[in-house]
Amino acid sequence: MSDHCCAPKSPEPTDLRYRRVLWAALVINGTMFLLEIVAGLMAGSVSLQADALDFLGDVANYGISLFVIGMACGIVQKPR
Repeated sequence: MSDHCCAPKSPEPTDLRYRRVLWAALVINGTMFLLEIVAGLMAGSVSLQADALDFLGDVANYGISLFVIGMACGIVQKPR
């Protein structure tokens, strides 16, 4: 019965396009973090530094997502 639910299905985690989008988001957010942290330090703006930390949090989120997808696909090797 639950197979016929109306909820949209999430993308297949092994889909290469899905992983590519996550990598793109990670790189973009990482770049924005670096730009804003430098700009915030140069300008002495605590607001820019705080926003940069938000970008860093997004980078961590995307990194964890990619790690988990890698585990599901068998890409990340378990230590022996």
